[in-house]
Amino acid sequence: MAIITGAVAFAAGTLAVTSPASAARSATSSAIDVTHGKFNVILPNSGVAKLADDGNITAYHGFSTFQYLTIQSQGFDLEGRIQGTLRSYNYKSLWQVYNLPSSSGWKVWALSFKKDTSQSVLKETFREEQLINVNIDIRFRVSAAALHGVSTLRIGFETLRLELDGMTKDFTVVNGASGSAWDQNNNEVPVDFEEI
Repeated sequence: MAIITGAVAFAAGTLAVTSPASAARSATSSAIDVTHGKFNVILPNSGVAKLADDGNITAYHGFSTFQYLTIQSQGFDLEGRIQGTLRSYNYKSLWQVYNLPSSSGWKVWALSFKKDTSQSVLKETFREEQLINVNIDIRFRVSAAALHGVSTLRIGFETLRLELDGMTKDFTVVNGASGSAWDQNNNEVPVDFEEI
């Protein structure tokens, strides 16, 4: 779990959070430590495909926390930056299977997955995928109104977990459409992401 320990400053009604990686701006990015939550199965459309018993890929989605923040002041917009390197399988390869733009959210991919009757291209892509280093540099903003009553905030992105023939691979979907924030009561909090 990445805990913000960097500078906190107040400026023009905004609470700015800077992670140590972005504050240093070093030539080498620091590794992003991600905490995965519970994964839920993405079921195929009824009658389209069976679960993994017949050799098909089983897909799951879950929220991965990139930053955990404690909110100590109310009435300020929260701005921050997630910067560093994530070790993951490349979600963009999964998007190419269904000819989706890489900016599409995970739910769009899930709809295409549910309709995929053969999974032949998906299986080939799954088998060929290797872990890569994903460089991430994203700003996020949460409005003060959305933070009313929030004491802790988890900011992160959806991760697709695929299983085939006893092998599991996690594809973290680092794009604005698949990012979100959750408060201490597990309620979603609106957040805007902007790639840098």
